[in-house]
Amino acid sequence: MTHGDMRYGHCGACGEDEVYRGEYVAQAGLRGPGTGKLGAKQPVFDAYVCAACGNTQLHMQLDAKMSSHIRQKLAWIPPQQSMG
Repeated sequence: MTHGDMRYGHCGACGEDEVYRGEYVAQAGLRGPGTGKLGAKQPVFDAYVCAACGNTQLHMQLDAKMSSHIRQKLAWIPPQQSMG
């Protein structure tokens, strides 16, 4: 899906093409809402930031183990129609 995906150089929030990439290193680990720390490793995310509006997206490389961990420990958000 490219709509709103800042990895393609356009901001899905404001439409500008001032997207920059950096890395974000999580300090506390990935966790579910209201729970303690899930992992001891510090995940590294590709961070995409729009210099025009500040909209930010984080993306991480997933292996099968991390995908399974996410499915078991985090709250799933079912697909919804847009509110607009």
